[in-house]
Amino acid sequence: MYARERGFGRQVKEVRRDFRDSLFSIFMDNLSLKVDVSGLWGIFKVFGKVRDVFLSSGSNSRKSVFAFIQFATSEEAQKVAKLTNGMHVYS
Repeated sequence: MYARERGFGRQVKEVRRDFRDSLFSIFMDNLSLKVDVSGLWGIFKVFGKVRDVFLSSGSNSRKSVFAFIQFATSEEAQKVAKLTNGMHVYS
């Protein structure tokens, strides 16, 4: 997505916006090191249309990972969070 930004002297420049700026995220913590992006995508697409998944590297001292699963609307993210709260993934 591109947006036009007008500066001083009536200059116009193209500014590229990241599509993820308009997404709504749910946060998952304490996930197994065995979890991968495609696995999370597959699990959460059942509950709503997944737009993006971010998965941490798992290199922290707790030996677990966290993830952000992103959806297009706030309502969809809230619905998914409610339906999956307390769900065990790869435990």
